[in-house]
Amino acid sequence: MRRAVSHAEEQIAECVARVTRAGHRITERRVVAAVGRLAVAEAIARYRAGKTADIALAAWLTVALREVRVRDDAWARMLPAHGDAHRRLWTDLTRLARPGYVSAPASLLAFVAWQSGDGALGNIALDRALADNPYYSMARLLREALDSGAPPSLARLPMTPEEVAAAYDTADTDDEDAPGAVPAGEARRM
Repeated sequence: MRRAVSHAEEQIAECVARVTRAGHRITERRVVAAVGRLAVAEAIARYRAGKTADIALAAWLTVALREVRVRDDAWARMLPAHGDAHRRLWTDLTRLARPGYVSAPASLLAFVAWQSGDGALGNIALDRALADNPYYSMARLLREALDSGAPPSLARLPMTPEEVAAAYDTADTDDEDAPGAVPAGEARRM
């Protein structure tokens, strides 16, 4: 997995470099967000069909999920009707994730566990997420919900993937015009 993650990061850097050489301005975040959302949709479809992710896809996912936009897109796709598939996906990724890449898949696992009424698994997943990054906002939010005894009925999806994309597209447009916008090849990570 360590090699696969390194390879995924190299592919992202090469993609940004190629686009930059072609004369376009793009941030690493935008590349990761575009490819990452596709990888998330592919992985969810695979798990809903009873399949699993290979190491290359798992590596891409753990790298991409570090971008909050990708994580939020994945979160918006956690429909209760597919809870078992989602639990398998996020369990697999939480197990495979390298240090520094655990918080997002573990937080998504905590959400689907809470959604299905499995508070024990949710708490274990949150322990993993917060051990990887004690300041990870999604994990902290879910920790508050679980610690307060919030019922699974509150684990609703407030936005669709399309609404998440629209919200980020609006924010991205605002960011591009801001002074100090990050040029191509310079990564900004949340």
